Amino acid sequence: MPRTQTWKERLSLTVDVVMLVLIVSNLTLLIFDWGFENPTFQDFLQQWIPGFYFWYASTIHEHFFFVDLMFVSVFIVEILIRWGLAIYRGRYHRWFFYPFVHWYDVLGCIPVSSLRSLRLLRIIAMVPKMQRLGVVDFRKTALYRTFSKYGGIVVEELSDRVAVRILDGIKDEVRDGHPVLDQVTKQVIEPQRDLLIQSMTHRLQEATAKAYGTYQSDFREYVEDVIAEAVDRNQEIRTIAAIPGVGRTMASLLERAISDIVFNVIDQMMADVASVENDKVINQITSISTDAILSSEYDQRLNRLTRTILLQSIDLIKEHVEIQQWKLEGREVPRPDRSVERTVPQNNGTINNNT
Repeated sequence: MPRTQTWKERLSLTVDVVMLVLIVSNLTLLIFDWGFENPTFQDFLQQWIPGFYFWYASTIHEHFFFVDLMFVSVFIVEILIRWGLAIYRGRYHRWFFYPFVHWYDVLGCIPVSSLRSLRLLRIIAMVPKMQRLGVVDFRKTALYRTFSKYGGIVVEELSDRVAVRILDGIKDEVRDGHPVLDQVTKQVIEPQRDLLIQSMTHRLQEATAKAYGTYQSDFREYVEDVIAEAVDRNQEIRTIAAIPGVGRTMASLLERAISDIVFNVIDQMMADVASVENDKVINQITSISTDAILSSEYDQRLNRLTRTILLQSIDLIKEHVEIQQWKLEGREVPRPDRSVERTVPQNNGTINNNT
């Protein structure tokens, strides 16, 4: 639905339509006069419409330069008026920018055959404005859909080639030990140190609470089995169990008490780790671990890890960029399986656990 237009937009649109008619008429006249210079075309006109032929030859063709100047004078006046309005409204950064922005209008006013064709660009420049004002809707035309489709394909193919070329260059720099690895560590990881520590702390607390809550009964059974084995090997407990009458009962009570004490201590420790009140303690532990990872002792290992992550990330991005999206439009295509573990050659920076 076309939107409501203001009187300024209607006036501007009226001027554009008038200019459009004049430009089309001028271009049509230019094409006709160019064809009129052909002897075969002149013979055709003399044979079928001799009156029009003699009138056009004596009135228009003979004075065509001055006829074209009449159109040019109107075009120049229109440019000057629009230039003045642009200066008044402050549309451009400097007053002299208008002729550079609308260079096709300025050059098209020069009455030279090689520059007159630039007047066609004025028609093309009017299309977006008419589309914006809702006068016409070229999006529904077959020409627009065809141009949009193949124009999008060209843009996508060019941008993909450029992106892949850039990514390949980054991979070469990373693989050759470019300082970007140290820059990633110092300029990306270290400034985010506090956020990383906070995130790791919360993740550790959530994982501890979830895992311990899920396997609490299994963990208790494991603790009881370990304590039972330890009690069986303990000489003092076996001495107590050897007391006639109450020895075995006392040994069982001691085993159960030890199990309860150990399990309650572990249970309380897990609850404290998962508690929000102990963020400071967990933060300190995480901070010490992070500082150890970022220390100079681990620089080489961290650089290898960073290199591996970057190379694998770039490979994944390249795979996505190289997918021709225009071929996938309108049909369902299964995406590549990303669940398979990717392997990286040793010379690409794979971490050696023995380092």
